[in-house]
Amino acid sequence: MRAERGTRAHEPFLRPSDSCSPETGVGYFVPFCRPNQASRMPITTEQVTQLAPDSSSAAAGQKLKALKNWVDLGSSPEALWGKCQGSALYQVKVDLANLGSSCSCPSRKFPCKHVLGLMFLCADTPAALPPAEPPEWVVEWLQKRHEREQKKAAKAEASPKPVDEEAQQKRADQRAARVTEGLDRLDLWLQDLVRNGLAGLESRPPSFWEEQARRLVDAQAPGLAARVSALGELPGSAPDWPQCLLAELGRIQLLLKAWQRHAQLDSNLQAEVRQLLGWNVSQEELAQRTDGIADRWCVVGQTLADDRQLRVQRSWLLGRTTHRWALIVQFAAGAQPFAEVLPVGIERAGTIVYYPGVAQQRARLVPTDGGMTDITDPLPGTGLIDEFLGQYAGQLSRHPWTRSVCGLFSGVTIVPRANGWVLRDQAGQALPLAQRNHWKLLALTGGAGCDLAGEWDGRCLQPLGVSLEGRFRAL
Repeated sequence: MRAERGTRAHEPFLRPSDSCSPETGVGYFVPFCRPNQASRMPITTEQVTQLAPDSSSAAAGQKLKALKNWVDLGSSPEALWGKCQGSALYQVKVDLANLGSSCSCPSRKFPCKHVLGLMFLCADTPAALPPAEPPEWVVEWLQKRHEREQKKAAKAEASPKPVDEEAQQKRADQRAARVTEGLDRLDLWLQDLVRNGLAGLESRPPSFWEEQARRLVDAQAPGLAARVSALGELPGSAPDWPQCLLAELGRIQLLLKAWQRHAQLDSNLQAEVRQLLGWNVSQEELAQRTDGIADRWCVVGQTLADDRQLRVQRSWLLGRTTHRWALIVQFAAGAQPFAEVLPVGIERAGTIVYYPGVAQQRARLVPTDGGMTDITDPLPGTGLIDEFLGQYAGQLSRHPWTRSVCGLFSGVTIVPRANGWVLRDQAGQALPLAQRNHWKLLALTGGAGCDLAGEWDGRCLQPLGVSLEGRFRAL
């Protein structure tokens, strides 16, 4: 069959990168397994809004959900489709297995406003897309996607090329030497910084910190470079910024000492230190791990950082049976889509494979057949803040460089106080909430107890998701 002209495809499950690191911004995601055709991806307005590359695209998509803009609408267990009237009549398709999409328009945004409009229409008025046999242009698109999935899977299973171990070891030794030299220079700089005192650092220009970060990049320690660069955001950021800065300097110094004693550490801690400094974990190493954890994984929270050049999405997953947490980190340049679609409020069967190390936090998800479903049943959480803080302390004892953890709190209330908002449990204990305006959250819960997911950084809790009226939704 003839291929469509001018068609762009958003294929979140077909773009693995070469390696992955928790610090450097390179991620790897395995191909999705196509679920049974009886499975259907749930679509809600909140999920579609999360998929939009920016707020203007979401607003444009909302305008296009009107039925007057569409013809030849239809749906099947595998896909949604329709033709949207714009400058031309654009063919729009959505794969319900994973919300992959395609549109024949020339937009450079992924997904485009036409795809978003079709999904908003499905979320608001499902009856507008009646069950039907997919037309040829949809069948062709789905078939090509399926063929690419099979090719990717076959490539992943193919025997790896032989490795020149001697040359590989030589490169590893050279990098280790450069890292050691760079960390020795940073150690001297840290000693001078502390000896001269922290007073006046709030008046230092960004270049004061960036210069040290650039030197670490040159020394092939990009993970630590990112940590040093972030130090520049602390001076003057809060009344207690000297304590926060000193604590982070202490964690960096601890990392330097760990590298100096690298050979004496156990293998898991060695792997953790290397990743913190910026070593990547190869695809092969992740694929060879046999300690994956199978469960139904619930997406309960998500954060997005955007510096206009690189977007970083962090999705928190909770195992329904194992009660294990996993953090899926994805990166996308500019307006490009993330490799994997993980809307808050869904759950899916799969196996979590944690990165090597002691953290047991960052992971990749290998989905299994069954597709995604809405979170409707109660999730396993903790009702006591003291219990959560005990778990957090245990994580810090294993991995003192932990930036944040996620928690799910059952039966908690949102309470405004004179010095800021807090999350209060049934025993009366409280955690401070990030930011100072949570009236919308208070209105949503009506002041009653709720199940809430939030990210804790050791100082305050950022609410990420809440269960309301039998459905889990993003905040």
